[in-house]
Amino acid sequence: MALPPMNELQAFQLVARHLSFKQAAEELNLTPSTLSHLVRSFEERLHTRLFNRTTRSVSLTEAGHRLYQQVSTLLSDLSQAVDNLDADDAQPHGRVRISANEIAAPILLDRLGVEFQQNFPGIDIELIVDNRLIDIVADGFDLGVRLKDAIPQDMVAVPVVADFRFVTVASKDYLDRHGRPQQPADLTAHNCIGFRFHSGRRYEWAFERQEERWVVDVKGNLTTNNPGLMMRAVKQGLGIAHYAEPLLREDIASGELEKVLEDWNPEWPGLYLYFPQNRYMPAALRVVIDALKED
Repeated sequence: MALPPMNELQAFQLVARHLSFKQAAEELNLTPSTLSHLVRSFEERLHTRLFNRTTRSVSLTEAGHRLYQQVSTLLSDLSQAVDNLDADDAQPHGRVRISANEIAAPILLDRLGVEFQQNFPGIDIELIVDNRLIDIVADGFDLGVRLKDAIPQDMVAVPVVADFRFVTVASKDYLDRHGRPQQPADLTAHNCIGFRFHSGRRYEWAFERQEERWVVDVKGNLTTNNPGLMMRAVKQGLGIAHYAEPLLREDIASGELEKVLEDWNPEWPGLYLYFPQNRYMPAALRVVIDALKED
């Protein structure tokens, strides 16, 4: 089979990424009807239906999903090869899409803040916060940031934050009213702010001290899937939470929050930046990786 025209490949890739003909047409500066014609021509050329279309939604067929994963990698490599020939490589430019969970996102924002934007005004950062472990290639991301043990083995991994602890915290007001737990078992008598993963599983708090290990399925009158909302509830004195220590240093130093069970909080594997192993890497992506990796 002869290779399809590049415009059909690009049309398929962008519709698959956005799951929207309108958004893809805007990005390609085409009319929706022209884009629809390109995609239909591509499907006819392959003798395969790649999209399920209704008047209100677009989704990939199984064949379309498989093809998108492969086409995205190939077009990304091609784009990177062309970028490497860009004479303007000394001043990197372009968009870098990053998928991060709610633990990592504030750290990334700090490192890609005002100073970074002043040094690299041509780089646009798209930071998407999602607590799920997604397929960054299939979903069109350049980089992902997650805990080390959650990263697929076929990815290149670069440390962003060294091993850190999840600590148990509450407001002074709450602890003065309800007492301070001395060991993990005491948490059963406290109102603990729970966290539920996207999968539906509720987060169990893990504790460790020397040879002792406790896993507590905490109870409380508030459970959320949003870490920011969880910490807001804790600061209002509603209960106790288990949260990443690097994000709480200012709150603890100011006295707004107080750590409990201090010698029971073990270290977790650090946060890592990860991306597929590609032969070519655009200058903008290299700069972002250098800015995010741990010194």
